[in-house]
Amino acid sequence: MDKISELIQFGSECDYLDFKERQYNKEKSMDLIADIMAMANSRHNGDKFIIVGVKERPEGKEIKGIEPKDFIDSSTYTQLILSNIEPEIQFDYFKYDYKGSVLGVFRIYNTDDKPYMMKKKYERLNEGYCLIRKGSMNALAKRSDFDDMYLNKGQFEIRFLEQALHAVHDADSCASIEVALSNTTELPITIIGGTLYISNDRGEELSRHHVYGLDGYVGADFKLALPPKSEVVGHLMVGFESSDTLRLNIDEYGICAEEYDFELLLVDARKKRYSATIRQASVFARGDFLWKVRQQKGIPHKFRTHR
Repeated sequence: MDKISELIQFGSECDYLDFKERQYNKEKSMDLIADIMAMANSRHNGDKFIIVGVKERPEGKEIKGIEPKDFIDSSTYTQLILSNIEPEIQFDYFKYDYKGSVLGVFRIYNTDDKPYMMKKKYERLNEGYCLIRKGSMNALAKRSDFDDMYLNKGQFEIRFLEQALHAVHDADSCASIEVALSNTTELPITIIGGTLYISNDRGEELSRHHVYGLDGYVGADFKLALPPKSEVVGHLMVGFESSDTLRLNIDEYGICAEEYDFELLLVDARKKRYSATIRQASVFARGDFLWKVRQQKGIPHKFRTHR
């Protein structure tokens, strides 16, 4: 299941998700400006979505859809936003097929240049007007919101430096993958936990692996402090079990012929979430991680660890 389908099926309106029954026509231009601005200013660290053609009711969502011939070209919306909001907001508007219905999806991303505000008056939106998404509502930005925006200039970035997860640390029940973690904000960030998710090309989750250290096993108490304007590079240690080799179709030699999608989700001490993904990554295993695969195939395995 992909990200948008998951949001439609299981998501609720919040600071990164909104549902609209109908497209923004010309008479609703002010509403579009307000909604895009508010989403861009949201404190959520990651992509934000406005999904059009869905009505959220107390008893569940109703898929209304959009007639394909009535679908509004993204350039119409882009020109409106660029003409009225500063600095420039990065967003896409595209068709999305959901169970035979055409929906419209706004994806607002790379919103690190907050605050976003009106560059000129448009109807009831005055020059300098600034809205922020809070929960499922748009609200006028307050002093505390501006403080947060300016103090959190910059971003926390995760980069995968290799395309393979190495399940070779059987003594610690861990696998590792090399990553770079960059804090370009003006504040210290302390990572207190995280999970690596492995999915197939259909978006189905196959396994999940909790983060236990960087360049060495720490365990559930793992914490990583990054001062402002700092970066660290190392091998992220994540939990791995012999049963994972079965879930990931790893053979008795520790090789997997399939490629998977990885998503790494990290959480800091203020409960902010940061994520990164890579596609078509591989997994391989060594040592005692292979005993269940070998047992299944009737191949003797000599243990060298007690885990």
